[in-house]
Amino acid sequence: MHVNNDLRRRRTLSAWPAGVSALWLTAGLLSLTPTVALAHGEAVTPHRLPAIEVRGELPPLKAGVASLKFGEFFAMPVGPLGLEPSARLLALNGKTVRLVGYMVREEEPTAGRFLFSPLPVVLGDEDESLSDDLPPSTVTVHVQGAGTQTTPYIDGLLHLTGTLEVGAQEEADGRVSSVRLQLDAPLSKRLLRARPVVRAAAR
Repeated sequence: MHVNNDLRRRRTLSAWPAGVSALWLTAGLLSLTPTVALAHGEAVTPHRLPAIEVRGELPPLKAGVASLKFGEFFAMPVGPLGLEPSARLLALNGKTVRLVGYMVREEEPTAGRFLFSPLPVVLGDEDESLSDDLPPSTVTVHVQGAGTQTTPYIDGLLHLTGTLEVGAQEEADGRVSSVRLQLDAPLSKRLLRARPVVRAAAR
């Protein structure tokens, strides 16, 4: 789905994209399919971090951590003004939450942050606008102590815990985020040191 330049500007200036219909949420999201290749056909080398990979049941929540689902981000049904943050999302602003989703695979990742989505997405910035490809509930995850280092891509379903921030904020790459997750220092350090997946050689 493509949008015109005026709509892109409105999405950049607003904390929440206006005029997004329920049809986009149902049909548009279903059109995004998982893949491990970039738009130009390069192979992806994913990394591993068992501490946040979902393998079977999720670990119990620690004291003071709330479970937040991507489906709880917006008030439903969608009204004439478009998507609006839900009461639950606003109530958890500034609190520690756990989200379960997928790291977005970006052709040109930005140091110190990555995008976290409710479903697998490969983002090709050269071909399409960011607002065309990503679900509205996509979260910008900030990694402490990254400096100029980008976060290694980890394939598969992940669970992340951090401090939730709600509201429009301009990021280092010029984009405006609506929801952010601030990872703590220990998890950020482990994430930046994620090891590559070792695959058996073909015989």
